[in-house]
Amino acid sequence: MLLNFKLKNFKSFKNETIFTMLSSLQKTHNDYVIDRTISGNRVRVLPMSVIYGANASGKSNIILAMDVLRILVKEGTLDCKELEPYKSTLSFIRDPSWYLPVELEVTFSTFNNIYKYGIEFTDIDKYSVIREYLYINEDEIFERTKKDKIRMPIGSLVKKGYIEKNEEDFADILLKKLNQALEEKSLVITGAISNLIAGDYISEFHEWFKNFNVIMNANDINFQQKDLKSILQAHGDEKKDVRRKFFESDSVKEIMGFAEFGNQAIGFISETEHDELSMCSMYTIPLENKKLENSKYSIRMIVDSELMESKGTIHLIRLIQPFIDVLKTGGVIVLDEMDASLHFEIVVSLIRIFNNKELNQKGAQLIFNTHNPIYLDGELLRHDQIVMVEKNKDDLTSEIYSLSDYKLRPEERILKNYLDGKYGALPHMDLEIAFKHILEREAKQD
Repeated sequence: MLLNFKLKNFKSFKNETIFTMLSSLQKTHNDYVIDRTISGNRVRVLPMSVIYGANASGKSNIILAMDVLRILVKEGTLDCKELEPYKSTLSFIRDPSWYLPVELEVTFSTFNNIYKYGIEFTDIDKYSVIREYLYINEDEIFERTKKDKIRMPIGSLVKKGYIEKNEEDFADILLKKLNQALEEKSLVITGAISNLIAGDYISEFHEWFKNFNVIMNANDINFQQKDLKSILQAHGDEKKDVRRKFFESDSVKEIMGFAEFGNQAIGFISETEHDELSMCSMYTIPLENKKLENSKYSIRMIVDSELMESKGTIHLIRLIQPFIDVLKTGGVIVLDEMDASLHFEIVVSLIRIFNNKELNQKGAQLIFNTHNPIYLDGELLRHDQIVMVEKNKDDLTSEIYSLSDYKLRPEERILKNYLDGKYGALPHMDLEIAFKHILEREAKQD
């Protein structure tokens, strides 16, 4: 479970900022909260959170920061293709903070342990790690700095049983070897340091990140349905040996039935076993013959879904498997503008799934940002599940705060108050004046 995510000097977040999934003292909707004791510590964690804010307030920057950290741990280096486009643009660029390191830190829990991992790096001209550290259950495991390189409390490791006592000399020698081979762009957490830590800590750490799903653009998600069954195989040009395979998914079929998107069937096409799936819409058309009106014979027409289906339908189907996976593993799914093209009732259903312990038995978490205030109404969310992002007009830095900071009454009319600007994080602009001036200039030029 994600507990806290800290960022500093990242994009519009110049100052240290903490996005938390820890619950407040709010008593209403207590049944939503995931309540566990981990390594002797009681933690009360939110299963989902919605981020609100005006355009360019910094909502997406929170999610991008999570994605950057996920990429770093996955790749094990700052020198990777996915980070290349962001070079010299990740730090706050409006004052000399641009020259300071970006700081990212995540605190998360598994069923057995609480981990805190952080990294500081510069991205000016070239990437370079300045500091990296890991704590497990508040015990320091290692710290890496640009000056001192890797430092590890060997005595603590022996005491806690991470290594055997007679391996202390070996650990000291290996640490020197690690420092000699350390590169300024490489992460310690993905290197040979795991040899110094006994048990399943490192594998548990990487398993959590494997289930930390950050999606900046749902259109980039491949169709990933895992319950595919073959329904048709079409032979193409024998010279090219093209064999198109058509599949169906029971999960997609069930979702489509409840969503009432139409009576067409949704299928998937694969040219070969290793190709990405393409979505197709399948229509059954009765034969146009009066003698065969009551016949069982018909034509099955298969069309590219991009030509037939709405963006919302395709968007939802792309998200089905990632949601199934995260609920099965108890992982975290973070989406930038998840509700783009989706009807609000579908989003409300997804929110209820994560808040429902009978369905969300593994403690999975959902985080997304939105402009739609409809989720603020009624009994859907706790106050601490609603996060606001606002940009300071003076220095253009972003800050976040929870609605629970306002200490609202349970009966508070949140939606009305938000639209009235009581909680901030709402754009106040009059585009009529701007368009009036533009049209006047255009008229003079004509």
